[in-house]
Amino acid sequence: MKKTKQFLFIYDDSFPKSEIIKDIIGEKGFSDVLVKRKTLFDYYKEGSGIGTESTLWLKVGSVYAFEELNETMLDKYGDDFKVIHCISNYIISDQRKVARAFDEIVQQKDVTRGVVNGKTALIFFPNIKEYSTFIDASLKEDQLPCEFSKNIENTVDCLGFTDISIISNFITCITGNFDSRYFNALTGDDYVINKSSTNKKKILSEYTYYRLLPDDMKYWFVMPFDYREQGDKATYSMERLHMTDLAIKWVHGSIDEKEFNLILDKYFHFFNARHKKSVSEKEYRATADKLYVDKVEERIEQLKALPEYKKIEKILDSATEEGSIDNIYKKYVEIKNRVEAETEFQHISVIGHGDSCFANALYNKSTRTLKLIDPKGALNDKDLWTDPYYDIAKLSHSICGRYDFFNNALFEITVDESMHLDLDIPFDNLRYIELFKEKLRENRFDYRCVRVYEASLFLSMLPLHIDYPHKVLGFILNALNILKEVQNDV
Repeated sequence: MKKTKQFLFIYDDSFPKSEIIKDIIGEKGFSDVLVKRKTLFDYYKEGSGIGTESTLWLKVGSVYAFEELNETMLDKYGDDFKVIHCISNYIISDQRKVARAFDEIVQQKDVTRGVVNGKTALIFFPNIKEYSTFIDASLKEDQLPCEFSKNIENTVDCLGFTDISIISNFITCITGNFDSRYFNALTGDDYVINKSSTNKKKILSEYTYYRLLPDDMKYWFVMPFDYREQGDKATYSMERLHMTDLAIKWVHGSIDEKEFNLILDKYFHFFNARHKKSVSEKEYRATADKLYVDKVEERIEQLKALPEYKKIEKILDSATEEGSIDNIYKKYVEIKNRVEAETEFQHISVIGHGDSCFANALYNKSTRTLKLIDPKGALNDKDLWTDPYYDIAKLSHSICGRYDFFNNALFEITVDESMHLDLDIPFDNLRYIELFKEKLRENRFDYRCVRVYEASLFLSMLPLHIDYPHKVLGFILNALNILKEVQNDV
């Protein structure tokens, strides 16, 4: 019987990052970078196409980890494994080409470097003894294995890999411009982004929004150009700015308190720069009710009509005090009305962004540049105007509500001893909330009011995220936690 080939994949996450990339993802290695709910390590394993029972994957991130691995791997795994040492700054950008590269490299009988443009993407070893000798030699030379690999002369060209230590490639990667299953293509113009949708009205309204903005507000936005309609799609173009959105930095924990304060300064500078106009109390209340009552009612009815909701309904009935989405909505309205009754409002309307969360803010730390993208849209001047609290609540649902962690599946729902649901989001934002509160006070916004309106955002998003029912349940629990906090403070 022919013996099955055994492979040991060592995913080398010790490759040094540039200061620019460190600013975006903090101290994390490339392997732990999150893109569309999964890590780059997960994408690499999927894209390799090698997932047999005789394949082992190990992630190694430091010199000390390599030392420990070298001391134990021969005894632990024997010498039957072929070893492929993968360097984490290379991602799979074309699966078919990478599959051919792997096929070629595993036919080698000697230690072989797989190279991309002369640089090492991976290294093949015919057995663990050869690999152990290589690690031992690199450590004696006080070099990381990814650096020491240049001493291997036998090479094979590896097509289908992209080097994300290059900042432009990294930004293209981390912003999710690739096929949802794996890195099928990292292509596109370095200078222009094209945004398309079959929802022509949405694309047109976004494009028109920029054109309707007052001149002194336009510099806050990435301006679109070249609107066109082709078949069932509408498209406009924008300048590609090599900046990441704040949500990426936020979920990777790379924003410290000092930088956070600077970001808040920029945000509130924008909020104060919004054009304002006085409106009657009746008009003010009509706008607020449309956003914080009518919209929530409509979306909850949409949720209840979806077949996926039946399972969520049963969970709410058995594992929450409220028991149903209708009771949660009733609780929201009661708390909202109490908070509004105790809040003094300026009866004004503002030209708002409409979705000023972290995901829609491109930011550059070194230049302190903040550029907003993906506004709500407007087809006429009237559409520009909104309630002044709405943009603030959108920002709060990133800061206080940790919305971006839900988008990256960084939350857990558990059942406590009383058989009630608990929501855990592994990020301590308490100090950031305090800084946000200070900024709200300085600018005469009521924190309780911001939070209760933020709860409305989570409730109104429920039917829009039904493709991830677990996420919808998380949104409901998050809204309940917000309401509990506000209720205790009323």
